Amino acid sequence: MKILIVEDDASIREILQDLLEINGHTVTAAADGQAGIDLAQLGPELILCDIGLPDKNGFEVLAALRQIETCREIPFIFLTARADRDDQRRGMALGADDYITKPFTQRDITEAIAARIQRQQPLRARVAQLLAERRTEIGANWSHELLTPLNGVLGGLALIEAEADTIKPNQLRELLALIRDGAERQFTFSRKLILFYELERLKTNPSKYAPGRCEADEIIYAAANPADHPAIRPSDLNVSCGVAAIAGTSSHLTAALSEIIENAFRFSRPGDRVNVSGNRRGHRYHIVVTDHGPGLTAEQRAHLAPFTQFDRGRQEQQGLGLGLAIARLTAESALGELRLEATGPGERGLKVTFDLPSL
Repeated sequence: MKILIVEDDASIREILQDLLEINGHTVTAAADGQAGIDLAQLGPELILCDIGLPDKNGFEVLAALRQIETCREIPFIFLTARADRDDQRRGMALGADDYITKPFTQRDITEAIAARIQRQQPLRARVAQLLAERRTEIGANWSHELLTPLNGVLGGLALIEAEADTIKPNQLRELLALIRDGAERQFTFSRKLILFYELERLKTNPSKYAPGRCEADEIIYAAANPADHPAIRPSDLNVSCGVAAIAGTSSHLTAALSEIIENAFRFSRPGDRVNVSGNRRGHRYHIVVTDHGPGLTAEQRAHLAPFTQFDRGRQEQQGLGLGLAIARLTAESALGELRLEATGPGERGLKVTFDLPSL
């Protein structure tokens, strides 16, 4: 296995390197955080990283690597001299895979690596199989998003199991909150994947699907309800809509519209208005979401694809890159279309229009 060590203490770094090489691993080493980030882009299979580094600390190294496409899935184990649960929870929240406290033994290191290999391989095998089965998924960048929430769940459970007799109630509550957060993220991602593939099946077998009938205003108010969608800032939301019956499946339209509204808030600043409107235009009904965020270029608007996230290097994004793909498939399944337009100078801001048949 190719392992990267990021450790500023030369003696510990050398001991670790010797220990790992004796056990058959290929090792590279870095003495500071930035060097570790640079070496991580060469593709190690595992990273052992100290927390107390002199320039970028271990948390900053992990956060930086999770933003680099080729490094997001590399298993990451923290090394630290402090057995601090706050540090452990912070590391797990960032997606760390394990945590080893100094001073450690040879057995501590080898068992942690063996456990990581055993835990990671089945998950990676399943993701690789999914990628191989569908041409539309080749090159998809979502396996990291599926694995990261599980790290928080598994890490939190491991801490509870290891310290079940000594853990304090407030610490237990914090760990349970971390586990719940990971489980809820996993549930959200799974639900989006299921919806996407359901819409894909409808697209490939249109003769087996007839759009239903639903009420446009009910769809809009459900999708724009802050109580159900925490990303929405109520003070920045403006909703107005006319009553009309439209073609489509209520659950699909609500889910698709909520994706667009939540993205409008995620990519705009507090204080920037997000407008959601619905109006009948002859035999059509237009549901329009307008924001003042960074927007998309003309090329990006013209070449939407599933599992695509734009400008991830500049903007923190947690998700599968399915929101616009789901919205487009939903509009098309209702015999409508999805249109994207820039709203401001320099192609800033985005106007998303669901153009649907009015019944």
